[in-house]
Amino acid sequence: MMRDTIVIVGAGFCGTVLAVNLLRRPGVIPTDIVLIERGPAMNRGVAYAAREIPFLLNVPAGRLSADPSDAQQFLNFARARLPLADGEDFLPRSLYGDYLEDLLLRAEREAAAHVRLRRIRDEVLDLRPLEPRGIEVRFAQRQTMRADRVVLAVGNPPASQLPWLQTLRDHGAIRDNPWDLPKDLQQHHSVLIVGNGLTMADVALALSWDPQRVPNMHTLSRRGLVPQVQSSFHPCSAGGNGEELLAKTHSMRSLLRASRELAHKVERAGGDWREAVTFIRNLAPQIWRQLPQTEQARFVRHLQAHWDTHRHRLPPQLAQRLAQMRSCGKLRVNAGRVQRVSAEGERLRIVWRTRGRPDSSALTVDLLVNATGPDYVLARTREPMLRSLRAQGLIASDAHNLGIRTDVSGACVNARGGRSADLFYVGPMLRADHWEATAVTELRGHAERLAQHLATSH
Repeated sequence: MMRDTIVIVGAGFCGTVLAVNLLRRPGVIPTDIVLIERGPAMNRGVAYAAREIPFLLNVPAGRLSADPSDAQQFLNFARARLPLADGEDFLPRSLYGDYLEDLLLRAEREAAAHVRLRRIRDEVLDLRPLEPRGIEVRFAQRQTMRADRVVLAVGNPPASQLPWLQTLRDHGAIRDNPWDLPKDLQQHHSVLIVGNGLTMADVALALSWDPQRVPNMHTLSRRGLVPQVQSSFHPCSAGGNGEELLAKTHSMRSLLRASRELAHKVERAGGDWREAVTFIRNLAPQIWRQLPQTEQARFVRHLQAHWDTHRHRLPPQLAQRLAQMRSCGKLRVNAGRVQRVSAEGERLRIVWRTRGRPDSSALTVDLLVNATGPDYVLARTREPMLRSLRAQGLIASDAHNLGIRTDVSGACVNARGGRSADLFYVGPMLRADHWEATAVTELRGHAERLAQHLATSH
């Protein structure tokens, strides 16, 4: 009997949870699930990699189950290793990687006999449609493979290359990869971190891990906005079905006013403004689809950065550490735009214009770190596979360059607007059609629905 082959490119959170769902709820046809990862470890991706520094999850443990039917699943897993763990604790990210690894192993052991899981460690360079159906998968190191269907689960793309560093790309003081930091910096060294989001916070933590060797750190972004602090809150005070917000989607100005009023209402009732953010986040896909394209563009241009700082928050421990470094002058947060960069031997001289002021500031640093976060613009992706798929017209971006277009089932939408029968996507670039598609609760839902579709359609 013929076997159905489903290839999943990427074995981070989305790829792993999708594979788990396919193993637990398979179709009737014998199926091979092929999970492909180019990184050093399966089921972790960049986010949950094992590192020397115990980076923390930015969501409490009690809200991170990958299985919506078992809300305490991750917390129970964590307690087997950390008996005193609480549902409001911010636990190490590497522990979450352990959890995903265990989740897949258990699903594999319990899978039906007609479903098999295969793991491949390699990079997929290209995908080519076959006639009349199917896709050829081309690898960096091994022979090609035929798949009936392919799911792209490649996670967050890397940061864009900073255009003003074009002529200095090979300079030794530049780090495009924020996880590849030198370990020999001392207190007298200076560092510029470009970006003020969550990646900046990780870089600042890594560079300050040894209290005897904390360099002088400066950050720079256009607005100088730093993520807000996470808190222990219960997302229940907002209430209602969101009709008041959905009625305001004709205008971004009206929607913003209604959102602020919702946050004030929650706080007047003794709640936390974060509850309002969560309430709005759950409505975000519907809000986004109802907004006219001009209002979507207005949000991206003027409000996205503010939304991100309130939506993507810091664990309290990390926020406290950053505050301490700022108070003692070891971390200085700046808002502005780089005007020019020049090499001074092994160092770099950066000149920027401070936001809202005509004058410029200058700084000479021993290290410059690109911490601008994921670059979702498909037209400038550095990923060979995504470049090829875009060149073939098999995937397409949205009008605002937020990600990869998909239909309701997760099928990729091609350059002509047609729906693919064989190529699918799950991951944060779903923001093209859903806006909010980064949290565990959102992505696990997309993975579950896609698994159901794959299991019931052939």
